[in-house]
Amino acid sequence: MHFLTGHSGAGKSTLLKLATAIERPSGGRVLVGGDDITRIPRRRIPYLRRAIGTVFQDHKLLFDRTVYDNVALALQVRNFPRAKITGRVQAVLSRVGLGDQMNKYPITLSGGEQQRVAIARALVNKPDLLLADEPTGNLDKQLGDEIMDLFYEFHQFGMTVLVATHDLSQPQRLNLPQLQLERGMLVS
Repeated sequence: MHFLTGHSGAGKSTLLKLATAIERPSGGRVLVGGDDITRIPRRRIPYLRRAIGTVFQDHKLLFDRTVYDNVALALQVRNFPRAKITGRVQAVLSRVGLGDQMNKYPITLSGGEQQRVAIARALVNKPDLLLADEPTGNLDKQLGDEIMDLFYEFHQFGMTVLVATHDLSQPQRLNLPQLQLERGMLVS
């Protein structure tokens, strides 16, 4: 688990987009799990993304679907059996404190609750790699600490976690390494 830090515009979000092939580099290579993803055909990109849990700054929720449906979608595209989907979705929503919000629509939730739905969606697949872009930006300190502790717990069970953040208190609190970007370059 590492934190990706740097000023606004340093390239944190871009780096996460490169790792998920949302953006393609103009040069060089992008290695994820030892594979050069700059060379994979476009038709294989969805399979790459299924192994990566991603929490976006703007949540990317579907507002015409319930909280349950937003989280379940990550499993449905992988053809999980319905019974397993229900159990996993309920468990992860409970874990992020939204077990009682399953039947609500995201538009009725606060920004922090929407962020937790996005986090649940990213975690429900139990991905090998979790990328989070400012996952605590809309959360108060206590809930932000709880979410980071949850990420750390998943890391302890073998998940690789990279968190882009402006909040330098989190890497210090958890005593975890920081990768600092400046104008697209790794400076420390």
